[in-house]
Amino acid sequence: MRHWLFLMITASLSCNTLAEQFNVQSPDSDIRVVVDITAGKPSYSVTYKGKPVIRSSNLGFQIRDQAPLQDNLSVLTEDREVIRQQWQTVWGERLQINDHYNELSLQLREQNGDKRTLGLTFRVYDDGLGFRYEFPEQANLQDFIIDEELTEFAFAQNYQSWWIPAYRNQRYEYQYLRSAVSSIDVAHTPLTLQGDGIAIAVHEAALVDYASMTLRNIDDNQKVFRADLVPWANGVRVYASAPMKTPWRTIQIADSAVALMNSDLLLNLNEPNKLGDVSSYVKPGKYMGIWWEMHTGLANWSPGSDQGATTERAKQYIDFAAQHDIDGVLVEGWNKGWEGEWWRREPTFLFDQPVDGFDIEEVSRYAQEKGLRLIGHHETAAGISHYEAQMERAFAYYQKLGITSVKMGYVGTRLENGKEWHHGQFMVRHFRKVVETAAKYGVMVNAHETIKDTGLRRTYPNLMTRESVRGMEYNGGSPDTGNLPNHTVLFPFTRGLSGPTDYTPGVFKFDYQKHRPFNRVPTTLAKQLALYVTIYSPLQMAADLPEHYQGHPAFKFIDDVPADWSESIALAGEVGEYLVFARKDRHSDDWYVGAASNELPRQYALVTDFLDSGAIYQVEIYADGEAAHWRDNPMDYIITQRTLHAGETLILDMKPGGGAALRFVKQ
Repeated sequence: MRHWLFLMITASLSCNTLAEQFNVQSPDSDIRVVVDITAGKPSYSVTYKGKPVIRSSNLGFQIRDQAPLQDNLSVLTEDREVIRQQWQTVWGERLQINDHYNELSLQLREQNGDKRTLGLTFRVYDDGLGFRYEFPEQANLQDFIIDEELTEFAFAQNYQSWWIPAYRNQRYEYQYLRSAVSSIDVAHTPLTLQGDGIAIAVHEAALVDYASMTLRNIDDNQKVFRADLVPWANGVRVYASAPMKTPWRTIQIADSAVALMNSDLLLNLNEPNKLGDVSSYVKPGKYMGIWWEMHTGLANWSPGSDQGATTERAKQYIDFAAQHDIDGVLVEGWNKGWEGEWWRREPTFLFDQPVDGFDIEEVSRYAQEKGLRLIGHHETAAGISHYEAQMERAFAYYQKLGITSVKMGYVGTRLENGKEWHHGQFMVRHFRKVVETAAKYGVMVNAHETIKDTGLRRTYPNLMTRESVRGMEYNGGSPDTGNLPNHTVLFPFTRGLSGPTDYTPGVFKFDYQKHRPFNRVPTTLAKQLALYVTIYSPLQMAADLPEHYQGHPAFKFIDDVPADWSESIALAGEVGEYLVFARKDRHSDDWYVGAASNELPRQYALVTDFLDSGAIYQVEIYADGEAAHWRDNPMDYIITQRTLHAGETLILDMKPGGGAALRFVKQ
């Protein structure tokens, strides 16, 4: 009898070591994560309101010249934490952000072999979850190479998805595809999914010294995707040294796609501001510049008879900006190295020597005299070594001139003479060096053709905005004729979830067909105004030429609209169909609304219950005219004013490719 009892106890203990489960829920209990260690193999699953979102999905790593760090693992420690706190942004969509989550941290160790240790942490919020790995300091894992991250996402449904392909020549600059998730091969993140009463976005946060994650379909029948890390030229995915933490793998979850835009998950998963007080130079605002005229064929980056970057032309922009609420003027092509087809050859850019015909010291002085800032430009043509050799003195040169903002460029299909991807650890390391060097010299960064956003603007608040999307310039000069009308009501649901987007709206003159006969901006003028609200960036460009704005009544909206907000609310929308956003100015009681449609006309009943209850507002409405159409009548618009009480409903009549922009001034 005693022998039988001993066997029963032994079997019970054995079962416990074979299968361990740990649960953690969101503060509102809607999201539930289960971490399972069965037969030494870790996995996780996710449900939302009781319905499966992620089925059991594997976790772990393949380390070079070692056994997979995925088997024979047992739990050493379990720690839990409940956080309910709030923090204030330096700038952003919201002044205050709630940081409320429940955390589960497990320390795992191999039961035999090298007995390596791996940490696993899950943080679950009401708007989603993040999880990451930690390699603590240990004798058997010091400097090592990650060949594969074995993290999986086994989707519970064959969700409808919106995505762009990875490993293509134009980086992130593609129009989004729509398909069943099972039809994806390998996709960049954010990957946005929608199914039966649920919307999901898979991405990552705090990408600091690691390869960016793409998602590779490894079983289309079962809808299983694996984290695919963008490699170095030699095939290495990640060079690592313990102790280290990986980026967070993030899953945003909501009832609808538009609700995903009200999430602060990525920012919450990044470290707090490490730069301290940056108020002397980090200033959200609007800018314009010598740029659009090059894309539409009116001027050239290269020196010569049609050179865009001249002292005289820059002063014309500065004069116009000084008369309006425009904070800075960008000049592309200001420095030596732009001669000829610069994107097809070894870079020759010099970042402290102006081109003939452009007196940068005089232009910078003139801008400051007018109360503006000149915005610098560092186009690298994907030559990282060439640029880094000059980077320190280039930023010192800007500091000497009083230039506190720079636009970065990395035009090219690959970095370093076609060797490295724009999305691998190579670029992640370089770009962090850029941001830290810029901060050292008191400069804000606006980055184009660079690594995607993962919320690092919280940690480095001089990292203002990025492109990382197929931008406005494609409408001005792309051989494929430009973007589709639905593009600007699609990428806010995808790329826009990762952070600020320098899309460069504000085109007023649509007739530039003399030089670009097959290109056009696929919106109405009213929708161009709406984009200042529907697309978020703390640096918003007024993209068109001063003479196209001069005396134009609709320019008043660009004059008025701010670039820094105390509140932002995604009110309504469907991916690729339409989008309505409301935002409150951080420095006044004014509210702004942007509403934008795709190629179809639609009406939207705007309920103004976001305004202060009981208050009266004067509202200015910039809307499509009766005959407005993005293709053949984009400049038909009307401006009206009226008084309303908070809570009243306005009918917004959007024409094909159209929209509406509204300003609410509290009386």
